[in-house]
Amino acid sequence: MQKIFHPLAGFVLALLLTSQPSSVNAASNSGLWVGEIVLNKVNEAVSGINASNQVVATDPALPTPVKSPAHLKIIFHVDASGKVNLLKGVAIVNKSTNGTPDIALISDPNLYQKYGNNFGSRITAVAYDFGDTNGEFALNQIAAAAATAAVNGSDALVAANSAQQSFQSSPPSGATSYYSNFLQSTAFANSASLAATAVTNSLSGLDSLTTDRRFDIANGAALKAMLQANIFTAADALMVSQIPMNGQIAPGGTLTGSIFLGADHPTNPFRHKWNPIHQHGYTITRSLTVTFDPATTNSVAGFGVDQITGTYHEEIFGLHKKLGTDQNIGLIAEGPVKMNRICSVDTLNQ
Repeated sequence: MQKIFHPLAGFVLALLLTSQPSSVNAASNSGLWVGEIVLNKVNEAVSGINASNQVVATDPALPTPVKSPAHLKIIFHVDASGKVNLLKGVAIVNKSTNGTPDIALISDPNLYQKYGNNFGSRITAVAYDFGDTNGEFALNQIAAAAATAAVNGSDALVAANSAQQSFQSSPPSGATSYYSNFLQSTAFANSASLAATAVTNSLSGLDSLTTDRRFDIANGAALKAMLQANIFTAADALMVSQIPMNGQIAPGGTLTGSIFLGADHPTNPFRHKWNPIHQHGYTITRSLTVTFDPATTNSVAGFGVDQITGTYHEEIFGLHKKLGTDQNIGLIAEGPVKMNRICSVDTLNQ
């Protein structure tokens, strides 16, 4: 796939996109939506000392205005049924061999080669990166199964193998081919035996401890063994190019979703290849909510059809210790968002 650099390429691409019809039964808001977020509020993560030498801190649940806002690009795709996905990036390719536009939206970079020398333009949202939760979830369950069995006097290896086989035989709906390949990999095949051996060795001589404490020790040992064997590295490196969101892009509507970035994901900000202390990072999760303005508050023509505004809210866990009296508040950022539908194609990677 070739990128478009010609001075008139943007104009030509715009004509192609606006002339591309949506499917007959597509949702009214289907297609590619690209927007800009202006993060103008964040919560306070630190406290200070006032003139009376007293510790003071603002409520971490209440974001406060910032001096210099941050501008982020965000990309959503809506399919024919109205289902919304958050994208890291998307390539817009004209597959046509004649004068009639035939636009494809490609969110999986591994598919670029499929389109050969077709011209295309790529849009990315660099503030959004994510991995596949399925791989890490499977390993955590295998560790927990082995630890539970060992604590209760059962065979840890049998329990770990059973958990492993259940994931291999019943992958979740919508699982990617990358995840399916991971389930059949040598790394995943070794996870059960590593977990079972680790929990058995960790509990030797600890019969006097409580059941909960023994489980914590055994589970931690299993996870550590798989971490040291780089199985978590393989799981966290699984590629996923889109995240399903709940809700709709519509006046008065709300979108919610969650982003996962594993501790061993290649782009985890806490990892440092050459520092042994930082070879592994921390798991990062981001909870996103977009609340769209109702049509009654906006008189712009096409509101909710090809443009829409609203408020973006995000809470991040993993970058900082949890805040608040109950230690349950993450880093919060919010601000207005304005989105434009630039293409009505209702399928991805076709």
